[in-house]
Amino acid sequence: MKATEFDNKFDAGEDVSADLDVSGARRPVQEAMRVNVDLPSRHGVSVALVDQALAAPGCAISVMGGHAGEGVDAIFKRKMDDVAAVGRTFWVARSPKARPGQVQKLCAAERGYVIFVEPATAGGARPTTVSDSASECSGDRVKWLPLPQGIGLVTGKLDDAATAFVFDQLTTNAGRVFDLWQYADASGKGSPVRFILGRSTVCAVRADMSANPRRMKSRYRAVVAVARLAEPYAVWLR
Repeated sequence: MKATEFDNKFDAGEDVSADLDVSGARRPVQEAMRVNVDLPSRHGVSVALVDQALAAPGCAISVMGGHAGEGVDAIFKRKMDDVAAVGRTFWVARSPKARPGQVQKLCAAERGYVIFVEPATAGGARPTTVSDSASECSGDRVKWLPLPQGIGLVTGKLDDAATAFVFDQLTTNAGRVFDLWQYADASGKGSPVRFILGRSTVCAVRADMSANPRRMKSRYRAVVAVARLAEPYAVWLR
């Protein structure tokens, strides 16, 4: 068919589809393209760590706040640098609901984790203000050992209540929401998890507390970070 004949047929509104050769047609800017993406290995490790922590029968839950003028992001970076350098880090925790004996009991049968969550309201977690530096740790308050060489400062209020978690993995690549109503205080009294001033970290076990009248009002919290506990899981500091 000549071009003039095709134009006349098209202008007359006739069907010209049978006269077109579309075998080589293409849609510019919309062609399919295969892309290979290599994600850092730590991405897979982070996802697995979060999944394992949320599936564990027990964990420690901690409301995240600043420390002695240091922001949350800076704290996590410093601790992750410790893990990269020496394979572990120490995270100061002074809560009466997460003493070394309680944490060690939680980890006796299953791998233990700490799940850091956001406070119920912005600024709801009171930042710590004291930054004494620890030099020794003990899992039983009998045998004391120097903190590992190569880690950053381990700071906080160093009195008789000074303790710390021991982590060998830590990620801030969480992106999850945590349901506080699905955990009970690990003390065994059937009480729901509750945070109060001076007790922002609690050892907990999985249990449905949704019908308990003493449950926290704020049920869902964003997960800020997840850490895996390493032997001896928690220590005393001095």
